[in-house]
Amino acid sequence: MPKKKETVGSAPFEVHLASLRGRLLRNVLIGAFIAVIITLFGEIQMVKDGELLVYDWRMNSRPNRVNEAPITLVMIQDSSLNTTGIRGLDRPKTQYLAELIRVLDDKKAKVIGLDLVLADIGDEDPYRRELESSIHEAGNVILSGRTFGMPETKMDRVSQLPPAFLRTNAKGVGVQNLRIGDFGIVRDSLVRMKLTGDQTMNAFSVLVAQAYEGDNFPKTLANLREGFWLSPFYAQAIPLTIYGAPMVLGPDLAKKVSEDPSGGVEEGFLAINYRGPRSSVGSFEGTFICLPGNLSYLQTLDNRFFENRIVIVGSGETNVRNRHPTPVSLVGGETQNEMFTAEILANMIATILDGDYVFFPTVFGRLGWLLAIGLVSGFVCTNRRLLPVTLLVLIFTWALYRYSNHLLVHSNVFLPTLPALAIPWLTLLGSIGARLALDDREIRLLRDTFGRSVSPAIAQELVTRITEEGGNGQKALLSEECVGSILFLDVANFTPLSESVSPERLFLFTNELLDRLAECVFDNQGSLIRYTGDGLIALFGRPIVREDHAILACEAGLAMQERLRLLNDERSMRGEPVVQIRIGINTGTMIVGLLGGQKRFDYSVLGNEVNVAARFEKLNKDFGTTILVGEPTIRETESKFLSRPLGSISLKGKTRQVSVYELVARSDDPLHEDYRFFLDHFNRGYVAIRNNQYEEAFREFSLAIRYRPQDLATQKLLARAKERMPTEPV
Repeated sequence: MPKKKETVGSAPFEVHLASLRGRLLRNVLIGAFIAVIITLFGEIQMVKDGELLVYDWRMNSRPNRVNEAPITLVMIQDSSLNTTGIRGLDRPKTQYLAELIRVLDDKKAKVIGLDLVLADIGDEDPYRRELESSIHEAGNVILSGRTFGMPETKMDRVSQLPPAFLRTNAKGVGVQNLRIGDFGIVRDSLVRMKLTGDQTMNAFSVLVAQAYEGDNFPKTLANLREGFWLSPFYAQAIPLTIYGAPMVLGPDLAKKVSEDPSGGVEEGFLAINYRGPRSSVGSFEGTFICLPGNLSYLQTLDNRFFENRIVIVGSGETNVRNRHPTPVSLVGGETQNEMFTAEILANMIATILDGDYVFFPTVFGRLGWLLAIGLVSGFVCTNRRLLPVTLLVLIFTWALYRYSNHLLVHSNVFLPTLPALAIPWLTLLGSIGARLALDDREIRLLRDTFGRSVSPAIAQELVTRITEEGGNGQKALLSEECVGSILFLDVANFTPLSESVSPERLFLFTNELLDRLAECVFDNQGSLIRYTGDGLIALFGRPIVREDHAILACEAGLAMQERLRLLNDERSMRGEPVVQIRIGINTGTMIVGLLGGQKRFDYSVLGNEVNVAARFEKLNKDFGTTILVGEPTIRETESKFLSRPLGSISLKGKTRQVSVYELVARSDDPLHEDYRFFLDHFNRGYVAIRNNQYEEAFREFSLAIRYRPQDLATQKLLARAKERMPTEPV
C-alpha cells in the first residue's frame, strides 16, 4: 500500500470530528435550555427591576443626543404665578398668562403648549376673559389636563381639566400624565389614556406634535407598529386602531372609539428618548429659557427662539410633584438633577417629532435574542480546556456588551443586558458540569473495559471513541493504518542483575526504572503500548495524532538516556550496580488498534516498521550504542538531532537493506570538544568508505578511534577499510 503524504490518518480525524460534534451538540442544547429558563425568569419582578436599573444606567452613560427639535422651553418662576399657596404675588395668574400668550404669539410661535394646572380658574375670575381672548386669538394653544384613578374601580378616572371656557377656545386638550415607574423614575410617557367607559384622550405631547405638523397625526406615530421581534411600546402594546383617531379639538375632550375588536382601548406608553441631562434653569442652554416675572425680559429675546417653533410653558416650582428623577439624572451613581415636568414633556415631543423611539424586544424577540446567545455560547464552550474557553467566554461577553450598547446608542434598541451577559457564563458552568459527569462515566467505562492495562492518553482516546460508537469500542478501534513512530526499550544487563538481588528488590527496582522511563514517553505526547518485563514499547502519533511524532520519539529516547544517567548516579552513591538500556526507534506505516478476542484485548501496533524498530533495539549490542534509529526517522527529524550513520543491514521481510543510525544528541546540546572531533572524523571516514576510498576511510577512522578507542562501530568500519585497501597501511 503506498505511503500517504500526511502523518495524520483519516480515521482519527473522523473520530475527533465526531467527538467535537458531540460536545458541540451537548453544549448548544445546554445554552438553549439556559436561554429558555432565563427568558421565563425574566418575568420575575426582581429580574425586571434589575433590567430597569441597567436601562437607567446605560441611558445615563451614553453620549448626549443632538437636540434638533424646534422646541423652546419657557419656565415660569414661582413669583410670577398668582395661585393658592404661592407668595410674593405681582399680578393675577390669568392676567400673566394672557400677556405671556400674546408675547409668544407676537414672536410667531407655531404651537404654544401650556403645561400648567388651569383647573382652578373659575368663571368669577376678572381676567378670565382676557386669557380666553388671548388663547382664541393665538389659535395654536394646547392645554394640558390630568386624571387620577378612582379607588373603587380599576379603569375609571377622575379628570382635572381646564375649565370649559378655555377648552372651547384652545386648539386642543391633552392628558399630561407621566408615569412614575419603579424606583420613582420617569422612563416613559403616555400616548393615549382610557377614560371612563369607552372614552379615550390623547396625550399632551402627541397633540403638540400634531399641531406642529399641521393638524396631521404625527407621521412617526402613524407609521409606528409593533413588530414580531421589537416593539416601541414600553408597556403592553395598545391596539394600533386608535392611531386613526383625530386630534381632540375644542370641548370634544374624549372621542368615542368606533367598534374596537379587542373590546376596549388600552393605555399606551412610549419610552422617552432623553436628549441629555436636565438643563440649568436660569441660563441659556440651546433653546431652554428661564422666564422671570417681568415679561419685558421675554420681549427682549431674539425671535429665533420662538418663530415657527414649539414653545412649552411650564412651572419652575421646585416641589416634589413638579420635578422627577429620570434615567439621565444619575450623578456619581445617585439620582440627582431631577428634571422639571415640562422638560420631560419636551423630550417626549422631540422623540415624536424626530421619530427616534426606543425599541424593546417582544416576548418572541427576547426569546430569540437570548436563544441566539445560548446557541453561540454553546459553540464557544466546545473547547475542553478551561483557560482558553474561559477567555473565549470573556471575549464573547465583552462583545455582547459592546454590541448591545452600540444598538442602544445608534439604533435606539434596548436588548436584555443582564440575562445576555449571564447566559455565556451559565453555559460554561453547565458544560463543565456535563463534562465532569461524562468524564466520570467514561472513567467507569474505562475501568470496566480496560482496567489498568493502558496509559492515560490511550484510555482517553479509547473512551472517546467508545462513547462516539455508542459503547461499541471494539468496532471503533478494531484497526487503523497510519504513519507513526515506534520506540522499543530493553534493559541491557537485566539477567545478571536479576541474579544478584532478591526478587523483592528486583521488582522494586524494575518498577522504579520503568516508571521513570515511562514519564519520558508521556512528557513527549507518546502512548505507552505495554511493558515487556524489563522493557517497554511506546507509540508516537497515535492515538494522540501528532505530525512531529518522529521528533517526539527521539526526544523521548534522549530523555530516557538522561533520566537513566541520574538514576545510575543515585545507585552508584548507594553502592548498587549501574544499569544500561538499549533503544530502537523507527518511523513508517503501521497498523494500530485493538488486538485480541472478545473477552480480552489490548491496544497494540503491528507492521514491518515495528519489527525493524525491535531489531534496532537488539542491534545496539553489536554496535555498542544506546539508541539506534532508522533512516525514515532521520528524514522526519531534519536537522534537530546529531546522528552518525552505522551502515546498512538486511532484515527479514525487507527486499532492500535498511540503513541504521546512532542518535547522538540534540543539535543544540553542548558536546565535549573531543567528541565533536570524533564525530567529524567518523563521518568523513563513513563518506569515504561509501565512495570506495578505503585509504581515506582508514585514515579518518584511525583519527576517530584515538578519541574513542572502545567504540565498536568505529572498530568494525576501520577493520573493513583496512581489509579492502589494495596495499597494507603503513
